[in-house]
Amino acid sequence: MLVTQPPAQLAPKLWMLGTSQYPLYLVKGDREGIVFEGGVGAMGIVLAEQLDSLAIPRDFVRQVVITHAHPDHVMAVPLLREVFPAAVVAASGVAAKTLGTEKAICFFCKVDSALTEALLRAGAIAERHRPRPLSEMCIAVDRIIREGDTIAAADNSAAFNVLETPGHSDCSLSFHEPNQRILIVSDATGYYLPDRGSWWPNYFTGYGAYLSSMERLAALGAEVLCLSHNAALKGAAEVKAYFAGAIAATRAYHQRIVAETRAGKPAQQLAAELGSEAYHASPLLPLEFFQKNCALLVKQSLQHEGLSSDK
Repeated sequence: MLVTQPPAQLAPKLWMLGTSQYPLYLVKGDREGIVFEGGVGAMGIVLAEQLDSLAIPRDFVRQVVITHAHPDHVMAVPLLREVFPAAVVAASGVAAKTLGTEKAICFFCKVDSALTEALLRAGAIAERHRPRPLSEMCIAVDRIIREGDTIAAADNSAAFNVLETPGHSDCSLSFHEPNQRILIVSDATGYYLPDRGSWWPNYFTGYGAYLSSMERLAALGAEVLCLSHNAALKGAAEVKAYFAGAIAATRAYHQRIVAETRAGKPAQQLAAELGSEAYHASPLLPLEFFQKNCALLVKQSLQHEGLSSDK
């Protein structure tokens, strides 16, 4: 079952909140809650309103978990600290370093502003959800987590294993709850477009690592899969099919880059064409954003094959 419209209950202890474009996930333990994902800035107010509508008190959430340090996954965290004053913010060491860098957060603020305007135009949020400017150019992390650690509610009603799943970014983490067969993967499987049944692969820091991460996640046999854009999935067969599709789409994308490069197409031209395709599929940000990111994908594919991106 494909779930695209939050708020939605995915499992007895799991809620999909936020918006379709930028979902956040609430693990509702018996006596405390955990929020996975830091979203775009507007999601802070959206989430607070949703919790109020569900009659969940503000002091219930005790942990906010960052999946990776990209602007659309962290910019709600400062407001979430205000909304949930008792919450501990957790992230990888690499992510924490990025989030403590003024230059990075200044750039993140610019991206977040553009995404806010895009969400307003789409009617996904209202003017009241527009985030306030940050008071300081850093996002603090309280707990460093890594492979082998556990994110658990203090009442032991839910416990997620921390998995390092690089490829999309060097700081990407996924989270697996084996007893309830819940898997939170953020962008480890790329940008899924459920209306099209297609993926924009996102192996920005390594094709091989990205593919290995997906294969590892697919082998876990999850029955609930939480993505960080556009959808969540329920059902073992649906999750299995999703991973098969994501892996096949990634391999095909890589093979296309390699084949067109070997046929003589310049890397810059190929990146421009791929970026245009991604932009027209989901025009949340300017065309230039997608073309720059596709240049990274071209670079990673050619690097994986030992080819030069100058040709």
